[in-house]
Amino acid sequence: MHKVIIVEDDRIIRRSLCKAPWEQHGFVVAGEASNGEVAVELINEVQPQVVVSDINMPFMNGLDMAKLVKETSPHTKIIFLTGYEDFNYAKQAVKLQAYDYLLKPVNVEELIEKASNAAAEWELEMRKEKKVEESLPLLQQKFLHKLTQEPEIHEEIDVESELTDLGIELLGPYYTVLLIHINENDIKVETEQKRLLHHLISPILGTLNGQLINGERNEMALFLSLDEKCENQKERIASQLLSLVKNELNTSVTITIGRTYRNLFEIVTAYIESKLAMEMRHIMGTDHVYSIDDTVSGSLNEENMFKELENKLEKHIKKGLPKKAQEKLEQINTAFRTYKNVPLQETRLFALKFSTLLSYEIKKWKQDDRNLTSNVDHYEQIIHFQSLTDVMDHLHHLIDEWAEAMSRTIAKNHHTIVDKAITYINEHYDDPTLTQQKVASAIYVSAPYLSNLFKMEKGVNFTDYLLELRMKRAMELLRKQDAKSYQVADAIGYTNPQYFSISFKKYTGYTPQQFSKSM
Repeated sequence: MHKVIIVEDDRIIRRSLCKAPWEQHGFVVAGEASNGEVAVELINEVQPQVVVSDINMPFMNGLDMAKLVKETSPHTKIIFLTGYEDFNYAKQAVKLQAYDYLLKPVNVEELIEKASNAAAEWELEMRKEKKVEESLPLLQQKFLHKLTQEPEIHEEIDVESELTDLGIELLGPYYTVLLIHINENDIKVETEQKRLLHHLISPILGTLNGQLINGERNEMALFLSLDEKCENQKERIASQLLSLVKNELNTSVTITIGRTYRNLFEIVTAYIESKLAMEMRHIMGTDHVYSIDDTVSGSLNEENMFKELENKLEKHIKKGLPKKAQEKLEQINTAFRTYKNVPLQETRLFALKFSTLLSYEIKKWKQDDRNLTSNVDHYEQIIHFQSLTDVMDHLHHLIDEWAEAMSRTIAKNHHTIVDKAITYINEHYDDPTLTQQKVASAIYVSAPYLSNLFKMEKGVNFTDYLLELRMKRAMELLRKQDAKSYQVADAIGYTNPQYFSISFKKYTGYTPQQFSKSM
């Protein structure tokens, strides 16, 4: 149902208009007023689609009322009623963008028809406005994407005009851009986080001259107008936003700042600077505020230096020196963090190159292992890395895996630790005090390390292996004539014959006596 308000100072006419068959035509009379002054308050409260109002009224006439209504409810349609003697008022009403006017006495059917047409026009305007609002984020994204194109394209952009089309008006005298990156991979979560971000930042923007607009999937750009104290001002705003988002949203956020410029068209440069700075977040870290100047390196020989470090790392890998490879990788990590000028994509390529080299070395030393990670799997991991820490952790882990594989294979080619342990167990299984700790101490390794190796190489743990050895030896002894149960128990390391009998039956399904008689 559409809402209509009747404004008429003549009570009899007003009541007559209110009793017209509005409901049959999709209307509800949402209120009535005797003059423009009362009507303005009522219209602001009810927000009707249509207002039917007399022009000539006391206290505030219909024209003055219309001026105020259009300021607060620009889409409300006003139909004026006027006597023939007030026809000049009707002309002024048209200038005020009144929907239409009717001469008194009013024909109710004609009035309701005009009101229905006015409501239909209101619906059309609302649909158009909704489409504009829904398309605005996409238009904003296209605008920001255009700013990242080649420099010659920038010359074709009428920045001031395009900002105005997007509803962005910046007063100056200085301009800059803050870029806000939501560190979230789930697009549904990102969309919700953006909505919440708009809601959170709106009160702050109320005290600033700026506009928050949608960028790429998880980015938003804050176009700002600054005063003479611009440098401290933009840093303060960025820190305030970071603190607000960290406290109110359950996500990690990075904010970068472009340089400040005097001319509005240079805001394009400020955006590009904040974008370039954001590309360094994998090194600078998340939950930080930093500017393009914080990411700029002063060295002129960085490219050669990085190349030399990479070459040395590659040589250490090919020569089979995992310890030196770890040291060189850490030097590269330090260089990346010091010079801060290696884009994320190049960092991923670095990771892919050396993960391929290391995977080859691991495969070479683990030829009997079917659970090796393929290069495709490494690639799938690497393309999702978002920080230098991710890259370095991945490569350090591969070097550790390579070093372990080398050590294990070399040990197998000699007398392995497990072989030494088994030899000791076979020679001392009759010792009642024999434990994993005692065996480990005898061959000079830690008990946990021996336990892991034992399980890995033999497929059983130490306790199960010792039990099987003792039970098999017990069966051999029981096959001999006149073998006593307590003697067999003592011979295989059991001080308690009853416990031996329980263990033997559990292992064979027979008591020692039953087993002996069955021979």
